[in-house]
Amino acid sequence: MNTDDRARGLARLRALMAMTTANGCTEEEELAAARMVAKMVEQLDGNPVAQPATDPSWAARERDNPQYQLLLEKNTLEGMLKATLQELALAHINTVSPARRNLRGQPVEWVRTTELMLPYFNMMLGSAGASRMARGIVEGIVEELILDGLLPDALAMPRE
Repeated sequence: MNTDDRARGLARLRALMAMTTANGCTEEEELAAARMVAKMVEQLDGNPVAQPATDPSWAARERDNPQYQLLLEKNTLEGMLKATLQELALAHINTVSPARRNLRGQPVEWVRTTELMLPYFNMMLGSAGASRMARGIVEGIVEELILDGLLPDALAMPRE
């Protein structure tokens, strides 16, 4: 097997392994992809794959596993919360921080993004009756967004 064939085979395996219900495929497509992966691995290894690996119910059992469901739900909710907070933060930043081109020649004060955003989010959470734990979660997500480079670390605010 030459390098081109190997690269094509690996690309096909990755594509088939990405065919999951979480990525938008139906259960039947997911099971068909799993069978194709098993056949390709069998051809590459030269050894027949054991029957349980091609059992069509293994994907359903894994999907119905309560631990898997809890992990999937947690990751989905955290992702949605993170995306929502990022969108709200950027909208707030765009309203309170002028564009950089307008700051030339003006004295500015650098304000950390967390110092600007946390009172804003706490005000929003306070009206919803949120707890200290909710505020801590929001603070952690804002810091994570900054570390990921999705929010600026500090903003230049004009001095008045």
